[in-house]
Amino acid sequence: STVVRCRESLRLATTALATARTLAQSRAGEELVAWEVRSALDALGNVVGTLYTDDILDRVFSRFCIGK
Repeated sequence: STVVRCRESLRLATTALATARTLAQSRAGEELVAWEVRSALDALGNVVGTLYTDDILDRVFSRFCIGK
């Protein structure tokens, strides 16, 4: 059902964001953090419709210097 799919997508997004945070805090490579953020955005896109992932990632990485 739709509710089950949405719940699973939100769970995946939450897990990906938690992983991204852990990677960023441990100063892992930016590409690893970006991969997890992209995964989270893809999962959220399943719930709310298409997201412009590249635009969002550009905003995140233009404001923060992760892993440096």
